[in-house]
Amino acid sequence: TWRSNFSLDTHGRYANNTVYFLSTSSPWVLTVLNSPLLWSYCWREAVHGKDEALRFFTEFVERIPIAPASDDVLAEVEPAVARLVAIARANQEARRDMLEWLRVEFGVEQPGQKLAELATLDEAAFIAEVRKRRPRAAGALTPAGLKALRAGYAEQAAPMQERAGEALALERRLAALVNAAYGLTAEDVELLWRTAPPRM
Repeated sequence: TWRSNFSLDTHGRYANNTVYFLSTSSPWVLTVLNSPLLWSYCWREAVHGKDEALRFFTEFVERIPIAPASDDVLAEVEPAVARLVAIARANQEARRDMLEWLRVEFGVEQPGQKLAELATLDEAAFIAEVRKRRPRAAGALTPAGLKALRAGYAEQAAPMQERAGEALALERRLAALVNAAYGLTAEDVELLWRTAPPRM
């Protein structure tokens, strides 16, 4: 894996042999597995593969330590995780709708990484990337086209950015709960971040 990508499957999916299913629906397990603390642990303990990817072999996954959580912590975690799942779903749908609109209305067949992560772009960067990705035969953007791009950005990207900000606050709170469950002191947390591996 390139980063913590643990998710909750509620649809009974199948996968190939590079995916693990853990038979639990616990939002706490999901929280721990996606926490900065566990990414740091995985970076130090898992086998490293090509291009700084981590190899999660069966023996490693089976012994990932999951700290217990109190009832009070679980009561806080459950709605936070549910909200994070809702945010992720809403942002995925908004991204899909926006990329389809750009394809149909502006001829952007290959959005590239920047447009695929359009919520990380400001309006000017978004418009510049659309211009770059449009077919040459489409010509220059008209004033109406430019206005439509700005309106589309405001309609989709701005709410995505707001939801991303909300998600970040929730993730930070959940990370603090995980750190507390593992008994980390303030000094431990400072060391955790000072020695943070890539993409934490």
